[in-house]
Amino acid sequence: MSNDFFAKLIIGALYSDPHWLEQAKLKLLELNWIIQQQSAEFPFDKTDYYAREMGSELKRCFLSVEGLQSLESAVDWKHKTQEIENQLSLDAKRRINLDPGYLDFHRVVLLSGKEGAQKIYLRDGIWADPVLLKDKDGYRELSRTFADLKDGRYNDFFMQVRADFKAEIKLNQELYES
Repeated sequence: MSNDFFAKLIIGALYSDPHWLEQAKLKLLELNWIIQQQSAEFPFDKTDYYAREMGSELKRCFLSVEGLQSLESAVDWKHKTQEIENQLSLDAKRRINLDPGYLDFHRVVLLSGKEGAQKIYLRDGIWADPVLLKDKDGYRELSRTFADLKDGRYNDFFMQVRADFKAEIKLNQELYES
């Protein structure tokens, strides 16, 4: 198995009421996306970009999904999470924002429906947004990385997920070679 085309699926969840996170996790399970790890929850207080739609006192956490995922499916992940957001919305307002993405040996990338300076177009209106790069000391941000990711609060979580990724790559290579 080549590890060049596989990664760990991660999902950033933004919400004001943890009930909607739990509902979203049930919907993710229906997609056979089993949550392997969940980060600590932190206030999403560096911007009020989502306040009009989702209210104030927003929180964010990240989830990782068990197993390796083909990067060929990345755009589909975004469409699936948008569908979950829509299912959990009320009066066309989201109660949870789910940003899927991936972590591999070198980077953390989130998927977006919005264009931006450091984003790379994939297809179907979906962009890849590299937000963190792995270096010898952990993760470092790029110039347009979200403020709450810049301060390093999720770095321990991403390092744990990277360790899971490395272990799963190794296990799959052993299975492939046997």
